[in-house]
Amino acid sequence: MWSAMAILCVAAHGGVAAESPVGGESRSMLSGTVVKVIDGDTMLVQIAHKRVRVHLNGIDAPETGQPWGKEAAAALAQRVLNQQVDLEPVQVVHGGRMTAIVFLGEEELGASLVDEGQAWADREDLRHSDMGLCEAEASAREAKRGLWSLPRAQRIAPWEYRRRFLHPHHTDYSAETAEHCKSSARK
Repeated sequence: MWSAMAILCVAAHGGVAAESPVGGESRSMLSGTVVKVIDGDTMLVQIAHKRVRVHLNGIDAPETGQPWGKEAAAALAQRVLNQQVDLEPVQVVHGGRMTAIVFLGEEELGASLVDEGQAWADREDLRHSDMGLCEAEASAREAKRGLWSLPRAQRIAPWEYRRRFLHPHHTDYSAETAEHCKSSARK
């Protein structure tokens, strides 16, 4: 989680920081307009005079070249392109890419995308505060929404798809429970 000082620093350098009530609590937030969707879990957000690459926290959508990648990107674009979003920064990595919990109005976008079957709960970056994503994924899987409607052989988790040349196998998450997903969270 970013400290209030770090968010104020971003604001001082062209960002817009505010205390916004979301879900009944006050959080340090940045606001901006989505100007481009890069893929199903990443977008460019115009924050004041700066464009920031933002990855949605806790989710991993299919890559553009893998099954359901184009559909996931289109679903995200349809919802957020040219829309104002509120960002609760979680981390900034080398190169300035921000990982953030993204809100479209009162809706937490990452959880909605997972629930619709547009993305997975990201096993490689899951935190205990992201446990609802495992429940949303289990619900989508059970209802065969989105990517879960694909044949089993095409449902390859993005983190495994990216390693396809290093490891010739993948894990079938079709029968995974929410509890198993939760057990992969970092402490």
